[in-house]
Amino acid sequence: MALRTENATENATENATENTNVATAMDTIVAIATPPGVGGVGIVRLSGSAALEIADGMFRPSGRRRLNKAESHRMLHGWVECDGSVVDEVLAVVMRAPRSYTREDVVEFQCHGGPLILRTLVNQACRGGARQAGPGEFTLRAFLNGRIDLTRAEAAGDIVRARSALGLQVSANQLRGRLHGEIAAIKEEIVQVAALVAAGIDFPEEDVVFAHREELADRLITARGRLTALLENARAGMIVREGLAVAIIGRPNVGKSSLLNALLREKRAIVTDIPGTTRDTVEEAMDIAGLMVRLVDTAGIRATEDQLEREGVTRAQAARAQADLVLLVLDGSEPLNMEDETLLKACDPDTTLAVINKIDRLEDKNRLGNNHIEPKWGGRLHPVPSVSISALTGEGLENLEAGIRGWALREDRPRLEDALITNQRQEQAARRALDAVQHAMEALEQNRGDELLAIDLDGVLSALGNIVGETTPDDLLYRIFAEFCIGK
Repeated sequence: MALRTENATENATENATENTNVATAMDTIVAIATPPGVGGVGIVRLSGSAALEIADGMFRPSGRRRLNKAESHRMLHGWVECDGSVVDEVLAVVMRAPRSYTREDVVEFQCHGGPLILRTLVNQACRGGARQAGPGEFTLRAFLNGRIDLTRAEAAGDIVRARSALGLQVSANQLRGRLHGEIAAIKEEIVQVAALVAAGIDFPEEDVVFAHREELADRLITARGRLTALLENARAGMIVREGLAVAIIGRPNVGKSSLLNALLREKRAIVTDIPGTTRDTVEEAMDIAGLMVRLVDTAGIRATEDQLEREGVTRAQAARAQADLVLLVLDGSEPLNMEDETLLKACDPDTTLAVINKIDRLEDKNRLGNNHIEPKWGGRLHPVPSVSISALTGEGLENLEAGIRGWALREDRPRLEDALITNQRQEQAARRALDAVQHAMEALEQNRGDELLAIDLDGVLSALGNIVGETTPDDLLYRIFAEFCIGK
């Protein structure tokens, strides 16, 4: 296993070196790094071995120092010229390799933020020998040149796309290397096991594995525990990053659309007393205490002969199946009917919150305090948790919002500053690593032989390397970075 592990490491190093050489030898790239449209300031970024030369050819400093002679991380004032004419007054920032985002020479022009001037600077750089960067190519070069691993590269893209305060917090922690550090710690445990197993293969007469069996088992147990914790927390990490999908379902005329409007604090959905008014899904996003929530209002679910309403029911059931959390709305002023009972039976208590609506119609004697309502059928909701509200008056909405956020981030789920898996790619690789660890433990316990144990350990290292990008296939890497914006 020592040779296998060593060879895998050498291959990874050779691949990284090859990628680094490719990145260094690639054309110098240029792109607009600020959003489209008119702004006070715009940024044009160049990266590559010819970045300083190209930028110097289009920049006229106001002082004596030329751009290609400037010290790293210095800002110079001057003008950009095109065909001998000044086109804008700019500030130029020089970042010399390897002290830059891409670990290449980088120059950024901070100019006025008009689309025409930005395009003019890009065109002038291209005339000087640069080429237009592709989506995510700056971050791709940072990854290929070893400045960041794949988890931090993905976090950089997540920060740009963050739509909630909690999502931004998780992405920032990822960018600081929290997940990378956790994967490195797990990998170290496996490498230590692999080294001892390799020694047993190389020196069978010493019976190294038998002598260190307890240590090997302890290290594998530690690795399994850390991977298990990552996977248990993965769903929460993905919810914070991507947002919580919440489907509002119920039979007709229980107040689903009214609930959507009440949560949004605006009249987004049409509300009438006529059952079946909602025929299609209505989706809106809102922020609940820093958590991005995607609400889906649906048609009332019931048996019907109306073709349009039937299509609405089908879409409602699809929305329920795809949601992270289901809000089952019930009319608290009426007895449960057969349609309510059917919906209750079909709900998963772990992913459903019953919303008892229309409490404004109940008499005070039915109130038990703390906004809890005891309808005549209250006990029949068990074990589905419930919140009592009035979508008409707004009573209980704060409790409902707290219930939604609490379901997504309850106390037994991880702290957001911990290492978190935040996408399906990472989760799948972590599961492969955990399966391989489990197989290795079984091989050790059943004494299947050092060679078989070595194969399992190699599988663990390969899966862990996939998370951080050491063993990730090139086609997948380019698909990941293709989702980035141009200029990042």
